[in-house]
Amino acid sequence: MDTKTSIDLGDVQETLLIPLWARAEEFKQENAIIRVAKPCRQAYRTSAEMMAAIDYDFAKFAKDRSNQVSCCLRGYLMDDWVKKYIQQYPQGVVVELGAGLNTRFERLDNGRIRWFDLDLADTMTLRQKFFRETERCKFNSASALDSDRCELVRAKASGEPCLFVAEGVLMYFTEAEVKQLFANLFPRFPGSGLAFDSVSPFLAKQYKPQKKLTAKFNWGIADIEEIETWNSHYKLEEIKNFWDAPPEYLRRFSWLNRCLFSIPFFRHSYRLALLSFSQTNS
Repeated sequence: MDTKTSIDLGDVQETLLIPLWARAEEFKQENAIIRVAKPCRQAYRTSAEMMAAIDYDFAKFAKDRSNQVSCCLRGYLMDDWVKKYIQQYPQGVVVELGAGLNTRFERLDNGRIRWFDLDLADTMTLRQKFFRETERCKFNSASALDSDRCELVRAKASGEPCLFVAEGVLMYFTEAEVKQLFANLFPRFPGSGLAFDSVSPFLAKQYKPQKKLTAKFNWGIADIEEIETWNSHYKLEEIKNFWDAPPEYLRRFSWLNRCLFSIPFFRHSYRLALLSFSQTNS
């Protein structure tokens, strides 16, 4: 009998197990929100296989069905931006900040895109048990705030715009850290973009990623457009919420959740945003 993989993750890093569980459950659905092309399945362990191989009590997530749907819709909406970037820059560079056990590269790889998966050392140690680093997909053990890693990416990009993706990451930072991340990226990657999600201050205070975990949200922003006032070169290209997902997926939420989504205050308490860093004046 195979021995299960033990884990030793920090409080925030442990939350990566929630979207892993969510994807594994989603693939049981006939019309799954997130799909993976069959050829890519050979390049990594599927979410269900990873979940089965990890020594962890995933059953504690089972009662939170809305969280399961939310995680998958978040991935679906983020994937859309990454697909558009890859269509425009087939040999571009995508950087996943806080990669966890995400399967985005395997879902969207066009055979030419270059990719960096970045996360803290304990997470990357776990990731390496299930994924293989390749010539086009590199692993980096570092904080998203580590500016030294930016130089590795910039050398690979050769001046072409990059796309950074921070899914389920920034709400665990303080506002000062979010501003630092943006400031690290902007001067090094003018013309590039950052796809991320955020919550309102109300949701940041009231919500925990999972009741049985200790991690909590630190950053919330009431008006997402306020980010454009942080720097004149920051531009929000697009803002989404779950209401932008296909109706057949929204029906997976409970009647109560759908009613709450119809109220602007609650609908806009969680948003996904695509931010661009405009070119500096030379």
